[in-house]
Amino acid sequence: MKNMIKQDLNFLDHPMWFQVSKASQDKMVWEDGEGYTYRAAYRAPDQLDMLFLLYILMRSQQQNYAARLEFSRYEILKGCGCPINPQYLRRLEDSLKRWLNVSIEFTGSFFDGVQYTSTGFHILENYQIREVDRKLEISLSPSFLRQTKQSSFFKYLNFSYYKVLRRPVSRRLFELLTKTFKTQPQWKIPLVELGRKLTLYTRKKKTKRGEEEVIYPSDVLTAVKSAVTEINKLATNAQVLREIGMDPKEVYAVTYELLEPDKKVVIFTRAPLTHLYDELIDDPQAPPEADVGEPRLEELVAYLKRASRPLREVVERYYKSHGYDYVKWNIFYANRNGSKNYASYLKLCLQHNWAQELREEYERMFNAEEAAIDPRKMAALVKVAEQADYLVLPDGKRFRIRRVFPNGALEIVNKAYKMDFVISPAQAYGCRFETEAESKKA
Repeated sequence: MKNMIKQDLNFLDHPMWFQVSKASQDKMVWEDGEGYTYRAAYRAPDQLDMLFLLYILMRSQQQNYAARLEFSRYEILKGCGCPINPQYLRRLEDSLKRWLNVSIEFTGSFFDGVQYTSTGFHILENYQIREVDRKLEISLSPSFLRQTKQSSFFKYLNFSYYKVLRRPVSRRLFELLTKTFKTQPQWKIPLVELGRKLTLYTRKKKTKRGEEEVIYPSDVLTAVKSAVTEINKLATNAQVLREIGMDPKEVYAVTYELLEPDKKVVIFTRAPLTHLYDELIDDPQAPPEADVGEPRLEELVAYLKRASRPLREVVERYYKSHGYDYVKWNIFYANRNGSKNYASYLKLCLQHNWAQELREEYERMFNAEEAAIDPRKMAALVKVAEQADYLVLPDGKRFRIRRVFPNGALEIVNKAYKMDFVISPAQAYGCRFETEAESKKA
């Protein structure tokens, strides 16, 4: 996907880079007290280093997660929106040295989507600056790259959106909110703990045991206010969001409040900006004329929530250029999320492949550890499913059960989506089953 980066949520929740005051230190070891240890044998990366790394990761993912990459220094600086001058050229070279000397370790704190495990990573395997043309040869750590590629606990970040945020604390807060808002609309956290996650500066305080470094809630609150202001300002800039192809479903503002009585705990709330929907999906470009007629193409057209000749033409254009599965998944995504201005939303889904994250999550369901479900429980699941008429997902959406497979997988359908889905036994086990009579009572 253009300008999109897949990122494991563990690498968003735990800091991969630090505010300038900490990043200026040589040879830093940092622990969050929750089993995460960050070691920088040279200098800890700051927000500029993270921007360089994200650009490199994005290019790697665009090349099917290639571990070895070649860049000109100007290419990286231009891609990251940096001035192209000797100062930044030297800074880029220094950044590679920083990442080469970084290692991160999780002790019982790495969540793989099912359980917490212990693991560790380096970021770069090596790099070389060719003397002949000053081009960069960069090798990412295979284990770090493999974790991102195979992760089932992830989120796609819009690199252009991330780049537009300027304040270091805004970028770090955005990373934390992206991880949290992936599964819930609110996040409650003590201000001091938030300060550690933001890697804010500390103050020295005299105690009976001597001088200690502490984070004051008031300092955290000051930083949060400025970060929220910048995030919300960007989230309401329809022109910028439209230019970078931001999915309206992913755009939100954030509000916060302090809990009484001591006001040392903050609650963040995700506020979807539905009033910007029509502005963001305005797509004045008309698709070219096209002919339809292939059976698989007609099948895709039948999935459309609203039929029209312009949409048929758009579907055919992307079917010929990107294939059946690409179009089907984006129609599915638009059917789920494009209730307003459906035609324009579908066009942008196809243009930017907004369905990619959903597709990966869906396809990985069948890689879940079904073996972890006791055989007796699996048999009970199949029996209950065969006697039920409806499946109710955790979010409350109700689907009619069309077919029960012997292994516990279910084929389900909902008229609102105009498509059939198959869910894995592991996912079905966490849902509620209803008969026709129970559904009518509800």
